[in-house]
Amino acid sequence: MAAKMPPVSVLYDDVWINEQAQSADISQLKDNAIAIDAAYYLQLFLDNAPFHEPLLPALGGLVGIESHIEFDLDSWATNKTIPFFIFNGQAVEGQNEVSVQRGKKANNKTKGAWELYFNGEANSAVAAFGPSRGAYPIQNLFPLLQSILKKRQLHFLVPPFNACAQLTYFDMIDSEQCSGIMGPQELLLYPIKDFVIRSIDWEAGKFTALSKKSIIKILNVTEPMFVDAFLMGGTSFLPMFPPLEDTSIISRQPSIVDAVNMLRTSDKLIATACASFGDILQKKDPHWLKKYHKARMTIDHFIYITETGEPKVHNYETLTEDNYEYLGYQLPAELFHYLNTGLIGATVPSWITHGQIIIAPTLDGVPSPEYQKLVTNQLMPLREQTLGLIMPRLNRGIQFKPVSVKAWFDDKYSHAIDYRSGGNKAIEQANTWSVKEDIVKQHFPNAKHGSILFEVSALKNAEFAKATISKGKVKGIDSDDMVASIVIWRFLHLRGYVNDNHQLTVWGEALAKSLDAIASVAAQNPEDRLADAVLLAYELIRLDLLHTGNQHTELNGLPMNGSDQDKDSLLLISRCTILLKLHHEANGYTGPLSKNFLHFRSLSSSIREANRNLVEAIVTSLLLHGQGKKERDDYLSIGHRLPFLMDTDVALGIAIKTLLDDIKPSDSPELKASKRAEFPTKFVPYATDLHKDLKIADTFFVALNEGIKTLGNEQVPADNRKMWEHAVAYLAARR
Repeated sequence: MAAKMPPVSVLYDDVWINEQAQSADISQLKDNAIAIDAAYYLQLFLDNAPFHEPLLPALGGLVGIESHIEFDLDSWATNKTIPFFIFNGQAVEGQNEVSVQRGKKANNKTKGAWELYFNGEANSAVAAFGPSRGAYPIQNLFPLLQSILKKRQLHFLVPPFNACAQLTYFDMIDSEQCSGIMGPQELLLYPIKDFVIRSIDWEAGKFTALSKKSIIKILNVTEPMFVDAFLMGGTSFLPMFPPLEDTSIISRQPSIVDAVNMLRTSDKLIATACASFGDILQKKDPHWLKKYHKARMTIDHFIYITETGEPKVHNYETLTEDNYEYLGYQLPAELFHYLNTGLIGATVPSWITHGQIIIAPTLDGVPSPEYQKLVTNQLMPLREQTLGLIMPRLNRGIQFKPVSVKAWFDDKYSHAIDYRSGGNKAIEQANTWSVKEDIVKQHFPNAKHGSILFEVSALKNAEFAKATISKGKVKGIDSDDMVASIVIWRFLHLRGYVNDNHQLTVWGEALAKSLDAIASVAAQNPEDRLADAVLLAYELIRLDLLHTGNQHTELNGLPMNGSDQDKDSLLLISRCTILLKLHHEANGYTGPLSKNFLHFRSLSSSIREANRNLVEAIVTSLLLHGQGKKERDDYLSIGHRLPFLMDTDVALGIAIKTLLDDIKPSDSPELKASKRAEFPTKFVPYATDLHKDLKIADTFFVALNEGIKTLGNEQVPADNRKMWEHAVAYLAARR
């Protein structure tokens, strides 16, 4: 290694540790594989130029990040170095609590940024938004990165818990799968051999790394004391030792050096340090010492997957009897396999492992009445169904333990989910679905499995719908096509679009109308997953959230021109468009913002997440019950075919609101065309094809209305349906 040089930094890094980084020539990496913490890799894009998107917390997502990732992976290939990505699995004990704390702090910072924006100080607002990205869940980008890796035929792994544990295992055994590890500072907590790669600058031909041995030598401490000092500084699963945050003790940003000094004055014992600062702990975090002990045990007994595919616990022989307190409940290896292969995400397994669901902070940080009702009441039946599909196949000790629910906006809120109360109807309904593939082909030789359009329209055929009702034990759901279709049919049944006779309900008929209306555009733009957006829109409508109410004028960003009806029409159109994607270059977003739309995105995003969890529970249940083939290599493909995979941002919703707010129905056709032609350059200059995106949004809205028109007052109030008709007319008058 060469002389020290500061590497790129990520949120929550210890600055002093970063200053110990050393650099070396990238030629040392040639013809080698490097195991990389995928979350850390993505965080580098969020936190460092030229990839950094300062408006991430204001948009709810990243525009053009695919291009950045593709460009960087090209550089790996050019330099003959293979990236081997390790994604985080389930949260470790304490991680959700820290995420909530960090998210709330980030939201407090963005409040100031929004005030600057509302006051017309756009440049200052952008600068203020930049450091406030802590509430953005990095795991939202995992499916995108995994799909890119699959396309490039690059291997990845999802261990049972955190990526750091898996990287440590590879490093400890000198795994032939990798010659080095790259990841966050937290890797230094684990028994790695020495070096952690922190950044690679392909253009400069250099990479930076930290030496654990060197840092311990400079600090003049033992390794156990180093680990304790590091933990005191705060990690992703343990809050910072409260006295280090006390400005009367340390006036600047604390570092591991300060933690070491505190330990030296406390007989090098955490317990003594806690006793010395007992008054501060009692006031700020009275349970910090208990959290520390759990964190220490989590590190000492980290969980990984062996090279033969077996989940194992480090130092298993010294595990304490209360290990469930810091490792969680033990899930079957089969469930870890579905996580490892990318079929499912880690959210639902984490619920079960820790017996707890944490409703995380939103990016807007606004706990409005409709948001609170949604996440604490309306989505609870979906969570019950999700757990009810998986829990019966687990250890009986886990089956009978309720899962608690806590929310970021109310420390006193608590709810217990017992999926068995009133029977487990979800599993009964799901298991009524089974149909042989040859019967499907007989009725629909050109079926587009997994398109949602096929699954919905197929049930219009009464003879086929009857054939989908299972007779006896369900088995033989083997091909990826059939798995996708059965999972979607079961979802439609559980969500009330299909009845117990496998016929479309009133809601199912309306959904079919909308899907038919957008079918040709959806087929031309498969990557936009428009059928997913239609289904999500219907979920919003059924939960009484996709209308012109709940306007929150205090959040700004509403339509401004025309009559009240015009403004309501444009608001409804814009809210629907938030469910769609703005195609954008890798350059940073430079258009207008809307906290109002960001808040609506929090509603749609919460529903999307709940529905995705239910979909993943359906496919997991299918496999756990032995209804489909388990020995296969297409788990990732199946997972990515299923609905509600990706979240969207608010960029396209803002674009359509800004454009249509400026067009008057009295404008001449020439003037309307001129305003449309000039708009992209002026407001979203890096959009790749805004006119196409707007045309899709137009078709999408009209398609939704085609279905809504078929509904009665029991489903959608007459006034709301009229509002949709007004909005369609509003749109037509501005074409």
